[in-house]
Amino acid sequence: MNFSEKHTSLTVQGSQAAEFLQGQITIDTEKISNEDFKPACICNNKGRVMATFWIKKIENGFKIAILEELIASFEEHMNKYIPFFDAELKNDVQDDFKKDLDSTEWMKFLINKGIVEVNKQTSSKFTPHELNYQNNKLIDFSKGCFNGQEVIARMEYRGKLKFALKIADNLKDEVKESSLHNKEGKKVGEILSREGKYGFIFFKNKDDQTESVYLDGQILNIL
Repeated sequence: MNFSEKHTSLTVQGSQAAEFLQGQITIDTEKISNEDFKPACICNNKGRVMATFWIKKIENGFKIAILEELIASFEEHMNKYIPFFDAELKNDVQDDFKKDLDSTEWMKFLINKGIVEVNKQTSSKFTPHELNYQNNKLIDFSKGCFNGQEVIARMEYRGKLKFALKIADNLKDEVKESSLHNKEGKKVGEILSREGKYGFIFFKNKDDQTESVYLDGQILNIL
């Protein structure tokens, strides 16, 4: 799997590396292989996604590919829990995965997969369901407890999901505004992430996507 130049890697190794990660990440460590990276995330106690990353098995542990801008907050969170396990989290001195994709190519990859990659601006602001993670295998509800799991499970089994995640493919580089409005000027959504003319769009109410949506006066092409 190829990543972008914005990614870096960490390793979690030790006899209890899998046990430690099982209580933190949203996918089952027993289903992670050494063949390729799988997408996953970690959440805070309120069930908000702190970081999205890719993970695979390596000797005596796991390798994680993550946006470099999230390294500090990711390590801060993980270091609260890892001292209770025979495991070590460290920067990967053998950062040997391929980083051949530029930012636009990486965004096209994410759009093709339907995966919103949480960044520094969106960290801890959205639930997995708001990012549609429950439909693209970033959440495993059969694995048992993980950080924020109770809040997330409540939304899965009791909540009525009103929001929607869409894609825009005509964003203008010179427009840096992130809030989306309808023709009456009411805020109806926001851009979660963007690169070039492509971006993920979040609607708090899925009914709002049926109207014309504007970004700084520009009508967006919503896919």
